Amino acid sequence: MTVARIGTWALAAALPLLHGLLVLAFDMDANWDLRNYHFYNAYAWIGGRSGHDLLVASAPTFFNPLIDLPFYRATELWPARTVGVTLGIVQGLNAIPVFGLAAACLASPDGTSSRGRLALAFAVTVLAGCGSIALSLVGTTFYDNVVTLGGLAGLWLVVAARVRLARGGPAALALAAVAGIGAGLAMGLKQPAALYVAGLGVAVLAMPGSWRLRAARTVALGCGALAGFAATGGAWMLHLWRAYGNPVFPFYNHLFRSPWALHDSYKHLFYLPDTLWERLLYPIAYTRNTAFTSDVDFQDYRILSCFVLLPMAASFMLWRRLRGRAEPPALLARDAALPVMAFWAGTYVAWVALFGIYRYALALEMLAPLVLLLAWDRILHAPARRLCAAGATIVVVVATMQLADWGRVPWTARWVDTRVPDIARPDATLVLLAGHEPYGFLVPAFPPAVRFLRIDGGFTTPAQTEVRFNDVMRDIVEAHAGDIFTLNIEHDRRSAANNFAIYGLTVDFARCQPVTSSIGIAPYELCPATR
Repeated sequence: MTVARIGTWALAAALPLLHGLLVLAFDMDANWDLRNYHFYNAYAWIGGRSGHDLLVASAPTFFNPLIDLPFYRATELWPARTVGVTLGIVQGLNAIPVFGLAAACLASPDGTSSRGRLALAFAVTVLAGCGSIALSLVGTTFYDNVVTLGGLAGLWLVVAARVRLARGGPAALALAAVAGIGAGLAMGLKQPAALYVAGLGVAVLAMPGSWRLRAARTVALGCGALAGFAATGGAWMLHLWRAYGNPVFPFYNHLFRSPWALHDSYKHLFYLPDTLWERLLYPIAYTRNTAFTSDVDFQDYRILSCFVLLPMAASFMLWRRLRGRAEPPALLARDAALPVMAFWAGTYVAWVALFGIYRYALALEMLAPLVLLLAWDRILHAPARRLCAAGATIVVVVATMQLADWGRVPWTARWVDTRVPDIARPDATLVLLAGHEPYGFLVPAFPPAVRFLRIDGGFTTPAQTEVRFNDVMRDIVEAHAGDIFTLNIEHDRRSAANNFAIYGLTVDFARCQPVTSSIGIAPYELCPATR
């Protein structure tokens, strides 16, 4: 290994640390999902509160809490800035597989890497972390920039072992299975990471070999992904199956027909447009209206640029082949580029078909600078023009991007520092939640004996009598002989009053007491209720 290669790898290895320090340049994360379930789910799982509390975080109450445990434990033990830097370092590890992929693809056709090519690979790696969503997710608890590690690491292995995978044999199948394990582990932690399993499947299917070998590699990768998925998600799915008769509860309940939820798929398809043309031209559609892909405004043309240039590159290749013309001299290692472009295309198709939420496809944004280079390498003939065209494209998308903002607050000593009123009789206290506002992050500050029920929210309402939770919660309230409160925000009092009236309760808003938190967006209040 040359000195230049060692030095460039050392710089790439330092990027996660720099990414961790970058967190301190942003305010502290206080996104809606963190306030709703990322903090609460870990607390509830550790405290064994399943059945004690009900529907505190609405449907996300049933998400796998394993991915949330490290952050929750860290906030208990460490100052907020230490937690943020550590989280940022983990998220910054994406730079390692991205650099590995860039170094492999930007090597010369004979596989050698000059100092200039390594510098270009490093620049591509830096740009991968500078997308609008990649930067916006720095130090947040969405974990879309954590599960990308599984897909990108698997793709890096596929590219690094491409010669062995093309030869076939047991070793090739074993490598394909190992590549699938990382993506499967990520999918078990957060199911939208299934996109990267699909992308890897397309990547190994597109690589050279007989169709029998291609199919065998794809099956092996699928088996590895299934094993990884079982390792991180199997225990939670078994819990959901035993408790509610649906291993992915409440999703796809139109198939499992559990009485604990409506017979509905519960899929969030409202981010995808209805018309066929908008679905087919999705990057154009969400560029014009970001509500198709995100709940907050942002702007980034990376995926749109790849959406245009990849088919253009394929068209040029097909046109040359049909006209009997030779491909232009390869500037890059095209045997490495093939699985990368196939992964990007496969992940994109799965993303548009299943979700459409932009941050779920973060790996596409991260790989976009590399894919743009690879596409221009297939389109233009002169090497200098290829680099200039790719550079100009990247400059435009960087200059026009707009970051997203899911909610941040100034740094405090502790990430989640909540103050609640004294509870006279925790063992005899019931707190009811209603409305859309998230309250899960406040629950750990209360005495553990206090019980929380969300009688109204995004999962169910008191009017949905076919959902068994409503019967159970009504029985709990009717049998309760102690104190009853509502936890709410002032401008949502009407929702609380209306839902409490259905339960035969009246809220005394004149006796509300304040609840404060370091990541609270609005003033919260704990108000007593009477029958």
